[in-house]
Amino acid sequence: MRRLLRQIIVLSCWMGLAGVSVQAHAEDSLNPAVNPINVVASIPPLAGLVYPLLGEQDSISVILDVGSSPHGFQLRPSHMRALQQADLMLMVGTPVDAWMQRAAERSDIATRQLFDAEQSDWLPRRDSGAWDRKHHPSHGHAHQRHSGLQAVARVDGHIWLDIERAINWVADMSLALQQLRPERAAEFQAREEQVVASLIAARQAWSDQLQPYQDKPFVVMHDAYQYFEHRFGLNAAGAVYINPEVAPSVRRIQEIRDTLVAQGVVCVYQEPQFPTDRLRSVLRGMDVGLGQLDPLGADDVLVPYEQFYDRLVQSFIACMQDASAN
Repeated sequence: MRRLLRQIIVLSCWMGLAGVSVQAHAEDSLNPAVNPINVVASIPPLAGLVYPLLGEQDSISVILDVGSSPHGFQLRPSHMRALQQADLMLMVGTPVDAWMQRAAERSDIATRQLFDAEQSDWLPRRDSGAWDRKHHPSHGHAHQRHSGLQAVARVDGHIWLDIERAINWVADMSLALQQLRPERAAEFQAREEQVVASLIAARQAWSDQLQPYQDKPFVVMHDAYQYFEHRFGLNAAGAVYINPEVAPSVRRIQEIRDTLVAQGVVCVYQEPQFPTDRLRSVLRGMDVGLGQLDPLGADDVLVPYEQFYDRLVQSFIACMQDASAN
């Protein structure tokens, strides 16, 4: 409850600084006729997508515990109680948050998920921990069309890092809110236009900022960033963890050390959801930069998706710049 209240307070503060939206939101908060919405999201980035669309009277919470990995996560009774109070449930719809999908199947609450099996250009899951850039698939030829569970099992499930699709997802979430509260449709549409325009401008700025580092090889803790890599033409060389639920073996550590040397890796990025002891073994004696990327934005402060993504971009660049300076 304390965490939920903190997120609601942050939402109110952020909306108070939201430029042209200030007056509309202030009117909403003073209008007792406005029917609030309670949104529950599986992971923080999904909450960040809908966050800027909501008014001060609305509430939003995240199921994934702070500092936890969604891989292997399990719902507790407290999570189920939060879900039962929701008007709208947001899910990724891939194995990343299968625990949320199972709960949704047992509920009649309105839901939205990002993954759409009818779309054929999802990126395929990479089964090894070392990657050859020239063999990366393009978005237009990501995988053959499959259906149902077969389709979702074959794709890289970290789809929320696809900035192109994120812009469309904002519109989809706005529509979901409008369907729940038709009397507030104009309010949600106005915020949607503002958020989409800001994301489009930010996407171009990020592309310009990342362009100098497109040929710089890097290694991540686990394979969560493929959509980020592909949208901005980045050169990921591999991941320390092949399976995020299984610690890397001594053999795997040696393999990634060999990759660092063979590909001239510039940076290795740790993650707050993973212990650092294995990473120290990987980097021992290596002249490689150490940075941090957070694919979840799970620092206990709920922020809009654009701010979450900007943190990712700037964290990536910071390590590259430090490595170049040394």
